[in-house]
Amino acid sequence: MHIHMFIGKRFFLGAIALLFLLIAPVSVLADEAKTVYVTSTRVNFRTLPSTEAQIIETLNAGEEITILEKLDSGWSKVVRKEVQGYISSQYICEKSEYTAVELVEWSEVKNILKTYTPIKVYDIRTGITYQIQSFSNGLHADVETLTKDDTAKLLQTYNGKWKWDPRPVWVTINGRTIAASINGMPHGGGTVANNGLNGQICLHFKGSTTHNGNRSFAQWHQDVLMEAYNAR
Repeated sequence: MHIHMFIGKRFFLGAIALLFLLIAPVSVLADEAKTVYVTSTRVNFRTLPSTEAQIIETLNAGEEITILEKLDSGWSKVVRKEVQGYISSQYICEKSEYTAVELVEWSEVKNILKTYTPIKVYDIRTGITYQIQSFSNGLHADVETLTKDDTAKLLQTYNGKWKWDPRPVWVTINGRTIAASINGMPHGGGTVANNGLNGQICLHFKGSTTHNGNRSFAQWHQDVLMEAYNAR
């Protein structure tokens, strides 16, 4: 009987130790947990870190979630409403970055937007980032991508087909993140060689307009940049 009690006690202590090992990593992650924000619309919250995994819920820009761990695979383990799951890391950001987005008049933007200076662009709907530069600041900014990789990323936001349709973006200029609208149809001339972009594209800010006076298209850009601002 003593032997059975001894074996039972060892089994019980072993089970406790195993349980501790399983729980301990989660506790460490919980201590490091922090609130982050969804930066795009229709972002899938999944059961596993895979685009093939079951969708728990579809989230929209501005919704809060708690991040437990950022994985090397490009996914983050998160908690929402006490449900644990995964979300693509490119669609979340910390509050300090999220709340910094500004709505700035084009007349003011022109004072800080220096030509031939790299600008980071964040596409709201896809989470894709790339770089551009302006070479002319007239009725709006005439811009071009810096490299072939930047051009490929821009084209990716348009599903591989160039279009005039404006897209909501955040652009970072001198440390300030500003809501803007960009189109995806290369036209006219450019100044950057070997970037894979045959011409230039247009970047609009609050109050900017078009070269040809097309009011409906200019308003479309204004509506889209408000989408970018409201996604902050």
